Amino acid sequence: MNLKLVPVRAENKDTLINLYQFYEYDFSRYMDTDVDTNGKYALDIDFYWEGDERWNPFLIEVNGAIAGFLIVLFENMDTDPDPTHVIYDFMVLHKYRRTGVGRRAAVEAFNMYQANWSLAQIKNNLPAISFWRNVIEDYTDGNFTERYSPDSGNYIQKFSTKK
Repeated sequence: MNLKLVPVRAENKDTLINLYQFYEYDFSRYMDTDVDTNGKYALDIDFYWEGDERWNPFLIEVNGAIAGFLIVLFENMDTDPDPTHVIYDFMVLHKYRRTGVGRRAAVEAFNMYQANWSLAQIKNNLPAISFWRNVIEDYTDGNFTERYSPDSGNYIQKFSTKK
């Protein structure tokens, strides 16, 4: 399997917007969101390309086919010279789930940046919590921390890829 993370440029944002519809659909069970009167989830991702270099959207491609996307956010880059990196959004199409694509895409993202990482999942998204715990446990050989934040309702894992 040939997996690549392909940066999404502004001229290709429609592809990412289309994929976000699937992401919002999947996530609607946890966030209680609804579609608009046109049958779509309301989205605005233009800020990814409006000069704010904190946002780094990627398509996940497998053998040349789109398999999902992930967004890497350099959190607090405007105030911190060494920003924490976050996988802000992450989605793998159903066809590619449980095939190793998500794990490989996450590892590819971690390997792209030498940074401190923080990943969060909402408490009732048990599949995401399990996925990220397993990926991070394997990737770090158990060298990570996890805590539950009652304020945000998120589980948060932290680790570093710095050498």
